[in-house]
Amino acid sequence: MALSFVGNVVITVIVLGVISGTSATFTFKTKDNIDNHEDDQSKQFPRPEPEAASSYEVGVGIADMTGPCVEITFMGYAELGQSGEGIHLRQFSRAFIFSKGNTRVVLVTAEVQAVGIAVRRQVVKNLQERYGDMYSLRNVIITGTHTHSTPGGYLVDFILDVSILGFSKETFNAYVDGITRSIVRAHENMVPARLVFAQTKVKNAHKNRSPYSYNNNPAEERARYETNTDDLLTQVRIEKGDGSLHGVMNWFSVHTTSMNMTNKLVSSDNLGYAALRMEKELNPSNLPGKPDIVAGFFSSSLGDVSPNTRGARCEFSNEECDHQFLLCAAQERCFSKGPGEDMFESTRIIGTKVFEGAMEALRSPGVELQGDLAVVHQFVEMSQEVVPKYDPIKKTFNTNEPVRGCFPALGYSFASGTIDGANTLNITQGTLQGNPLLDIVGGIVARPTADDVECHAPKPILLATGRANFPIPWHPHIISLSLIWLGDLAIVGVPGEPTTMSGRRMKAMVGDVMQRRGFKPRVVISGLTNEYIHYVTTFEEYQVQRYEAASTIYGPNTLDIMLNKFSEFTVAAIEKGDVPPGREPADNRARTLSLIMPVIADNPPVRRKFGDVIAQPPAVVPRGTTVTATFVGANPRNDLKQEESHAVVQRLELGRWIDVANDADWDTRFYWKRLSTIAGTSEVRFSWRVPESAQSAPHRVEYRGAARSLFGRITHFTAQTDSFSIQ
Repeated sequence: MALSFVGNVVITVIVLGVISGTSATFTFKTKDNIDNHEDDQSKQFPRPEPEAASSYEVGVGIADMTGPCVEITFMGYAELGQSGEGIHLRQFSRAFIFSKGNTRVVLVTAEVQAVGIAVRRQVVKNLQERYGDMYSLRNVIITGTHTHSTPGGYLVDFILDVSILGFSKETFNAYVDGITRSIVRAHENMVPARLVFAQTKVKNAHKNRSPYSYNNNPAEERARYETNTDDLLTQVRIEKGDGSLHGVMNWFSVHTTSMNMTNKLVSSDNLGYAALRMEKELNPSNLPGKPDIVAGFFSSSLGDVSPNTRGARCEFSNEECDHQFLLCAAQERCFSKGPGEDMFESTRIIGTKVFEGAMEALRSPGVELQGDLAVVHQFVEMSQEVVPKYDPIKKTFNTNEPVRGCFPALGYSFASGTIDGANTLNITQGTLQGNPLLDIVGGIVARPTADDVECHAPKPILLATGRANFPIPWHPHIISLSLIWLGDLAIVGVPGEPTTMSGRRMKAMVGDVMQRRGFKPRVVISGLTNEYIHYVTTFEEYQVQRYEAASTIYGPNTLDIMLNKFSEFTVAAIEKGDVPPGREPADNRARTLSLIMPVIADNPPVRRKFGDVIAQPPAVVPRGTTVTATFVGANPRNDLKQEESHAVVQRLELGRWIDVANDADWDTRFYWKRLSTIAGTSEVRFSWRVPESAQSAPHRVEYRGAARSLFGRITHFTAQTDSFSIQ
């Protein structure tokens, strides 16, 4: 239906900003066992005597969680035209289960933009059907890598799904199934293990995309750190009793947005590439996604860092821009690029540097983690919190200065996006004054109260999302905070995107609590944990109101509330205590709306059948070149092929065709193209860049499709090209 002018403006404002992100780029310099939190706390600290033997049991598991790779809008850039057209890299869920005594905790890294309570709730329900009350919302901790190139529509909060055209049951079920499967696999291979902690610095890997905001932090605080980005890679490796490797967990502060908003292939981006590279290194004979040794990569303090190290330029004039002081001409977009010549090369460069840093840490002696295992979790209603303000210089809480949280709201600069996306309307960042017309437009969604305006100041409220509840709440009011105590490492679970200094304050505060109780301050920030709440800035960064601050939805004291909570959590973990569970948020899945069209039917063109080869590969293919085959296709949404592949490259070996590359491989790309919506016709194209290591034996491409009839029946089929030789 036609929308009114006002309606179009409202939707445009909403969609412009839903989520933006940033990556990173990296070279590395190793410093074995960097145990500080990037400050000068390098001295030795006393701690309790280590136990005679480690009694951890650890399970690792990986599962394919790839969602519908076509016709569903990607989650991240809020770009309505960015719906899937195939696969660059598959999505995987990697699960790690730790058990000691009566305590068990699950930690998952899932290759999605973020997770939410809805997905986590269903995963826990699935686990409880298998294992009873062993797993719960308290001890199942799920994180997202924050890739912006995967299908959305699964977070349930309205504003997070609106740019995907609502709730996607296909996406939701795919993610729940994959995450559940990875945890089940980890549960089934629990073994006695020791945990080894290591860190290394990954230099020149990213840049701060909001240095103006960062520089508004106290000079004395900034002087504690060498750079305005967090360049530490933190690692926990899991070794079996015989010393062999069982799994690896890595944390690094990188936005997974090397693949930009023009990309339409499902991709796990730079962290996904790093994981595949590391698993290939540790499992050289295994296909992608099928490793015995699992390598998980987690995001950390990623809020204000970008992988696009060549900086932001106007797309036509090539002038420098920043969405605030340096603006492009009307209808000329400002966005960042690099370090590669295109987004695929940039993804490889960034991913390679993270991988190299992880391997450097893996080769270091490390320090064994020993001691207790604990998980502390609480549901927190942010607008009801009143806490002492944190002093970042004295590193103390001031009980004489209480601060509070706010109802969720987004500021004007939210609509500007970041330099890693493209702002077609050139809305400026750093906006501190409202606009009467946009205030009216935003008021159609929901009108902020006088208290909202006061609470969020100096942020001018564009969308009072905390007051909007149609058709379902637009933003969460209750969030999930967690802390895992793993030996003597504190893993701080932040449900959004903390900026560099926000992460540093969390590490400093938790580290100080640990130090006062005789532990070395080993702390890692795990971003995008359990929920998506946009950004977490410092109070000082909030005053500047760039994109990150405008997207800090609970107001200027969001970080102070978290600091108070994580201080409490750390004490509870050390003293073997707990905290009140808090009020669990409502389940709104039954109230979701969707405008996503289903697959109606597939049909081959006249005088064709499904799988017919339209374009054969050449008879001879040189190494280092790309071979392509095209088939009469069917919609990949009919069968997501989790744990399988839509297409593969096969090699003839001893009279049998064996798979040598699948659609999760870096060197392959799977494309689907609709030819006619009315006729239901489509075609599939599969390309493979032949590696230098390819054998000279005959090869072929096999397409594995699934076609839907008008009455909903799914028919599977396979088709192969002619064979070709490698030279």
